[in-house]
Amino acid sequence: VFRVLVRLKIFQLFGAAGVAVVVNTLLSGAPVEPMQVGVLSALVVGCGVASLSLWYFSRRYLGEVSLPAAHPGHACFSVLDFWGHREDNLVRFEDIEPTMSALSPAAAADAAAQPLIPVRVKSQDRQ
Repeated sequence: VFRVLVRLKIFQLFGAAGVAVVVNTLLSGAPVEPMQVGVLSALVVGCGVASLSLWYFSRRYLGEVSLPAAHPGHACFSVLDFWGHREDNLVRFEDIEPTMSALSPAAAADAAAQPLIPVRVKSQDRQ
């Protein structure tokens, strides 16, 4: 999941590079057609939406959960930021809501077999 999100930025970059075609047309003094302006506008809006989506979702997929020895009583949630860099977030145990406490053993086993499990943290806006 991480690699897909990070690699989508490459496609976004190619889309933004399409702006260079219209800018080159403007700089050469040639007339710009309304269709080019429309396509350029859609391209810029699409790149903006892609940026926001990548930023939002890349911070919600955990790469690792650890119990750091340097911070007893805390869990460390590691995520990738927009640029693909690791970001460690320390969370107190008290702020982590139990995910499977209300489930039956069979339902908990089914939920644990899923590739992504939502974890709610009281002190943060992320899931």
